[in-house]
Amino acid sequence: MYTLRLLIALLLSIAFAGQVLAQSPSGIPLPEHPRPDFERPEWLNLNGAWAFRFDPDDAGLAEGWHAGRVAFPLTITVPFSWGAPLSGVPDGADIGWYARDITAPAEWTGRRVFLVVGASDYETTVWLDGQQVGQHTGGYTPFSAELTAYLQPGRAQRLVVRVDDTRRDHQLYGKQGYGNARGIWQTPYLEVRGDTPAQAVHFAPDIDREIATVTVRL
Repeated sequence: MYTLRLLIALLLSIAFAGQVLAQSPSGIPLPEHPRPDFERPEWLNLNGAWAFRFDPDDAGLAEGWHAGRVAFPLTITVPFSWGAPLSGVPDGADIGWYARDITAPAEWTGRRVFLVVGASDYETTVWLDGQQVGQHTGGYTPFSAELTAYLQPGRAQRLVVRVDDTRRDHQLYGKQGYGNARGIWQTPYLEVRGDTPAQAVHFAPDIDREIATVTVRL
């Protein structure tokens, strides 16, 4: 009985995910802002189709794939991890490369612009037009990379992301982890931040005094 319930729940979740994709008015999966508690008004969702290429021999860095001169023959649907049915790409290696063109709105000229990735498993490196703009280690937490120095709003630019999910002894797997989530598996997006942006907000309620203390880290 337990196995049957589990199977039904899995089928319903797959059907619901497919319905979400089909009903998205923007034509991209999960078009909503992933952080309603930290949403900035000027942002651009990067979910959807990305060019993709596996790197089973770890040759991409030496061959300069980040410079954008190498074809990425596959198409992956972000933010679904490679190997997941909704991504459209079967699991084929421990290292994968993503690429797509981005165009920041012209009105973002002179503003601080960041790429935010909700989660990417495990070591992630980001380049914009061949210039490295960020690197992150970890599979379950969001991170950001500032693009301002190399961004040219109003012009198409090449964003390349390399993800190395080679198994490591200190990583969480199986029951303790999130399963075999490989590569980008939470929404990536661009956002405009102020000159001194907030990094975190913490609320500490005091029920007896009917107040809350708000701590903001800049």
